[in-house]
Amino acid sequence: MKILLTIANAGLETSDFLRSGNIVYDPSLDTAPDEKVTDALVLHGATGLITSRRPGAEMLRRWSQDVTGVKCLSYAAGCAYPPAGAGIVEFRHDGSSLEAIATALGRCERHVALARPVQQLPAPDGAGSREVVLIGAGIVNLITAVRLTEDGFRVTVLDRSPAPGTAPWRAYGCSHGGDDARMFTFTEMDDYHNQDFHGAVPDLFRRPVELGGWLARDPRSLSAEERSWIEEFERVPSWLARTYNEDIFSLSAEAAGEWEHLRRRRPELFEGVVLADGILRVYSDPDHFEAALARHRAIGAVLREQTATELARDHPALARPARDGTLAGGLLVPGFTLNVHKFTGRIIDWLEHRGVRFHWDTEVTRVRRDAAGTVTGFDCPVPLPGTAHVVASPGVYGPELLRGTPCEGKIHGVLGGWTRISNRAGRLGNSLKVGRRGHVTEDANVTVGRDADGQEILIVGSGYGYTGAATEPDERALTAIRLGILDTIERLFPDRAGLGASSAAGDNYAFKYCIRPWTATSLGLYHAEVTSGARLFVINGGHNTGGFAQAPAVARAVLASLSGAPHPMHALYHPERFSAFMTDKEPPVPAVPLPLAAGN
Repeated sequence: MKILLTIANAGLETSDFLRSGNIVYDPSLDTAPDEKVTDALVLHGATGLITSRRPGAEMLRRWSQDVTGVKCLSYAAGCAYPPAGAGIVEFRHDGSSLEAIATALGRCERHVALARPVQQLPAPDGAGSREVVLIGAGIVNLITAVRLTEDGFRVTVLDRSPAPGTAPWRAYGCSHGGDDARMFTFTEMDDYHNQDFHGAVPDLFRRPVELGGWLARDPRSLSAEERSWIEEFERVPSWLARTYNEDIFSLSAEAAGEWEHLRRRRPELFEGVVLADGILRVYSDPDHFEAALARHRAIGAVLREQTATELARDHPALARPARDGTLAGGLLVPGFTLNVHKFTGRIIDWLEHRGVRFHWDTEVTRVRRDAAGTVTGFDCPVPLPGTAHVVASPGVYGPELLRGTPCEGKIHGVLGGWTRISNRAGRLGNSLKVGRRGHVTEDANVTVGRDADGQEILIVGSGYGYTGAATEPDERALTAIRLGILDTIERLFPDRAGLGASSAAGDNYAFKYCIRPWTATSLGLYHAEVTSGARLFVINGGHNTGGFAQAPAVARAVLASLSGAPHPMHALYHPERFSAFMTDKEPPVPAVPLPLAAGN
């Protein structure tokens, strides 16, 4: 998409707004006759115009006629009458500040993303298939299995790993191999690009973890694909990062409602999982605290603000770090934590009781396609019925499932580490989000929990380490993350009690890690296509730190696909959202829209 920007603002030249190359900035046109503006729009093939005043009707008519595709117009002054030409959508923005320009750019990009044709799916034979095979038994697919089972689908689940709890943690993906802790907050899934209009290009993925970056590999070992992934991350400008962030948060807000509904509908799933409501976010830096406060106020996610003195008074476990200056303040935000291994165990039991079949140690090694690229089947020890829809949520361990789709090469790994301490001494009641700006483990989750013997524990997880398309990190990066977590523990819980051994071998470890599926855009991925058997093949993933948080929203999006209904995730997490916007070429529009899948 090309956007012509005519608003004069001296700050644009020193911002990153123009870095992407698809924004044409010409302030001389802001007061030029409409004819010159039209000539520029046609010359550049621009499908977006951001200007100070609304152009005249004749200019809009010619733009509509001479430039194909969906077009966006944003202006500060003017009346939307007479209506713009065919295919032109109008927005208003507030003045000529960088903030106003960023808002206008974001509205244009989002409109194109939502208008972009999502693959339309032909109706299955007969009344529609009610059978679904889920590839991957992580938390996202397990929540999806619950939703589909409730809706009357016959569900089968395949996973490449052994049954949970029957093998060492290295045999599993994030849900069953990471520690027994997950958190929902409205900002749990986030955008990690530069959002400062005048900020530098982020080099997180180029600096080693031990030097404050996120690179957990020897840089000389990075492949061309991995270097391209890092470059894509760096290409996202600040205004687009803010747009992505808003969309991520909007889907997390939907997930919040879905979590509430699930807790009311199926309270039995949440019994005995150490469910703790209310997340206390604490910060070591006063400026970081104030920025976080403003950010959470903006989305209505502040339950209570607390000074360091109030933290010491209300949370005895944090009294010492609050009094000695380690903590500058905190805020209580909506959300919850639970012990995810206990939770997934209850879900699996609930699903099996309702006839869901699980096949462990069962890997789907290839998606078969014909010469036209249509899915014809799956290579798997357990035959997949041709009458079933297939939904894959592969984490970082299923690149073969993505091959031949727009998701191919887009999911890479970023590790996080875990360790445990006792909660007997301080009896911390709320789980924590810890912000230590500039620290090697800048963000940490401290989750209240219990081990297999009922001992009160705190599970401390933190760290970002890019492993790329591989799954093994550099030992130096692991050491840096482990030491960073230990330093956070020393700062926050200097008076902690010793942690006794658990009777469950899996509870007893000094440090472990899991590798989370990330995308270069920070957006999740959602892709659906029709198979040769007139069924759906759906892929979702790449939710960085937010797979658990957004799981029920993903489930709702999957159910919508199988029912032939739209869902915002289908467009907002489209795997080609970024590439389609950054190119001059308009995405193909089907000549004849295909009917949606039929549902019962």
